[in-house]
Amino acid sequence: MRIEINLSRGEKARIFGPASLQVHTGRVVLLGAELAKGDSVRIADSRSYTLKSEGDSLVEVVLEGYGRIEAPRDEEEPIDEWIYIADTILDECDKPCVITVIGPVDAGKTSFSALVSNRALSRNVLPAIVDADIGQADIGPPGFISLGMPDTWITWLRELEPVAMRFIGSIEPGPVAGRILASVTSLVNEGLLRGAGVVIIDTDGWVSGWSAVEYKLDLVRLVKASHVVVMGDIDLYRFVERSVSSKVYYARSPLVYAERDVSDRRRLRSENYQKYIGGESREVDLTKVSIHGSCLLSGSMVSDESIYRISREALKSDIITITRYPGGLCILVDSDEQPDTQTIKSLQRKLGNETIVIHRGGMTNILAALSGPDGNDYPALLESVDLDSMKALFKTRYTGPVVRVIFGRIRLTPEYREEGVRRLWI
Repeated sequence: MRIEINLSRGEKARIFGPASLQVHTGRVVLLGAELAKGDSVRIADSRSYTLKSEGDSLVEVVLEGYGRIEAPRDEEEPIDEWIYIADTILDECDKPCVITVIGPVDAGKTSFSALVSNRALSRNVLPAIVDADIGQADIGPPGFISLGMPDTWITWLRELEPVAMRFIGSIEPGPVAGRILASVTSLVNEGLLRGAGVVIIDTDGWVSGWSAVEYKLDLVRLVKASHVVVMGDIDLYRFVERSVSSKVYYARSPLVYAERDVSDRRRLRSENYQKYIGGESREVDLTKVSIHGSCLLSGSMVSDESIYRISREALKSDIITITRYPGGLCILVDSDEQPDTQTIKSLQRKLGNETIVIHRGGMTNILAALSGPDGNDYPALLESVDLDSMKALFKTRYTGPVVRVIFGRIRLTPEYREEGVRRLWI
């Protein structure tokens, strides 16, 4: 459906995707970016944005599917406040500066991060955006922290291509908070080295509970954030303001927005996995690279027959191999299914060591990363491992030299859907 909307000065229109728009006359502001005659924007499904006219303007909107247009009430739409906060922070910044954006799920963190980037560009300040939301990543694939360097205005972080990535290997921040903190700090420094005058960190929505709050406060301190913006949670704002030396701002969340349910989030993650992983199969010689995240492939071979015998009897399965790592044993069983937890605990008591059991059927379709000599991590999917030759087959788009292989916690189906996101062992 094609619709023309006439907007007078200060008038607003909220557009829900999927839709596209083009400015025919006048000038409008969208996420802090000023759009003039001829400028066009694509609004994806599950996204919504509010236009504000700076004068008499004519905008053509093409609605698709469930796309629609609304006239927002002032109390619903905080876009003017967002622009004021972003401009105030940029005025205060002793460049370069670092801004951390935190808040619960669907609070508007990603949109606000894009807005700050757009306002920076309007001042000829080069922005960098660190996408630190491993569960709903936009700049890179899920399970990665990614750095984007916008050189023009954006409406969604998915419009950016990552210039650097760090592999986390999980979509749940709690178990890997330390790895996230190190990776975000690394990419903030990378953005500054690339000449950014402002680095914006878009974080995940885990903010409830002591562990979550401590993790966010640690992040603010480690990156030496000059400013923190707390979205949509006034209690969180008050707590953070008392806890850090950074200047802290509170930004309201929109009362009306395009909501994403669990299935939408899974679909978006699946699309991003496929975008970044769906390449050719590539063989990697594991004897020539360092290995991170695998007790089996990094451990030393165990030759003690008594350990094999006890393991076979307890697990009621043939044993392919056993390796030793500091403080424990890693056992690969010749089975397509994982032994139950109680059986593994019983075996652990008999062996007197921490014991990790892996089944042969679980050594495929694991999200991984191939690290290059440039320090970047590139998405890959483990297809198979030959333990005799110590060669592994990965599906990946990366074709450069490999210095390290990192294995993650996520198993994907052939359709790039998450089959398991809890702790995986290999």
